[in-house]
Amino acid sequence: MKKTVLITGSSGFLGRYLIKFAPSQVDCLIAQFRTKPPRSYGRKVQYLPLDFLDKNWDELKKLHPHVVIHTAALASIDECEIQPELSWQVNVEVTRRLVDLANQWQARFIFLSSDVVFDGEKGNYLESDIPNPQNKYAEAKVEAEKYILNNHEDAVVVRPGIFYGLALNGRPSFTETILKNLHAGKQVYLFTDQFRSPILVNNLAVALWELAQLDFRGIINVAGPQRVSRIQMGELLCNMFKFDKSLLIPIRSDEANLIARRPLDCSLDISLAQKILKTTFVDCRTGFSIAYQ
Repeated sequence: MKKTVLITGSSGFLGRYLIKFAPSQVDCLIAQFRTKPPRSYGRKVQYLPLDFLDKNWDELKKLHPHVVIHTAALASIDECEIQPELSWQVNVEVTRRLVDLANQWQARFIFLSSDVVFDGEKGNYLESDIPNPQNKYAEAKVEAEKYILNNHEDAVVVRPGIFYGLALNGRPSFTETILKNLHAGKQVYLFTDQFRSPILVNNLAVALWELAQLDFRGIINVAGPQRVSRIQMGELLCNMFKFDKSLLIPIRSDEANLIARRPLDCSLDISLAQKILKTTFVDCRTGFSIAYQ
């Protein structure tokens, strides 16, 4: 394992798990954050407070990591639609600058893209399928992917399924929000027509660390083994934790007041990941048991 790793967005949902599950062979984690540093989880962490929108990256440029795992993003699809210029700055321009630096450092570059780069017309997408973004967020991710693959020889573009689990930063994940509302006896509106391949965040973090150590280059889907809708996830949570299913209110996407268009079926084929990675990608029932019991 290469010794020094830069994690961007280290105080986010995934970033904290990357620190928590960092292999012992990593000598130093450089944890970039914007406002609040994450816990070290007993790891040797060098904290880097930096707003990537600042022009001055002098402190970052002094570093020489062997691997960059780039998770920082403006990830709210609706916010990206409302502020497309900001989305482009954060999700494209920042990524381009980091890729250029990674080239100078001769560092391996691992990029977190998204499953929503596709139009959602067919689902079960392969890495070779052509993206067709339906919103500003997806457009930015696709543009970032292109720059990375065209400008860095030792890079991996990871297209993850939507990830769930126990948040470590106080901000609940979407499945935790569902559980909280069900526990309080509140109704939960869940889509019936949006399908994804949800992945336990623990699995995703471990898979990214594997990719940091391998020679694989290019695009790879990293997701769970199931194609499920939000309402099916809610029903499974109700069954597992004995909540009243009548609290689940099924709704179609076209009935919701969504600002940005969402593709309907972004499920992913993970045959490649299952072939080259040792990580076991668990189904939702197993993942919920790991995260919440």
